[in-house]
Amino acid sequence: MSSEKDYLSLLDRLYSKVPEKAKKQGIQALPELNIFNVGNMTIVKNFGEYCDRLRRDLKVCTKYLLKELAAPGTIENNGQLTIQGKFSSQVINTLMERFIHSYVQCMTCKSIDTVLKMDKKVWIISCLACGAQTPVKPL
Repeated sequence: MSSEKDYLSLLDRLYSKVPEKAKKQGIQALPELNIFNVGNMTIVKNFGEYCDRLRRDLKVCTKYLLKELAAPGTIENNGQLTIQGKFSSQVINTLMERFIHSYVQCMTCKSIDTVLKMDKKVWIISCLACGAQTPVKPL
């Protein structure tokens, strides 16, 4: 009986010293997209900040999003994305989640701390957390 109490107290002591694992990384660590419609235009106010957090070039993210929406759009100097057409925030958020799953998130450890680089003619996601390298299909 005493050894069981000793074991449990040692186990509690161990868990108190081990740093708590960060909450699920990924979407929660990203800023929320500020999306609003003005007339027949959809504006994503903090798109530049969002792409910076993903460690992706603004042009790469924009190309993916506009291609999926099949709509023209422009990037302003302040990182604001203006899309011609009226799109709901739910549609844009869903497309960005797909982008994150396909071109940002590490397939091994599920971290979003990755970089996208081109090696010869192949796009590779290189994880900064675990070091894994995963080829992905071109944008």
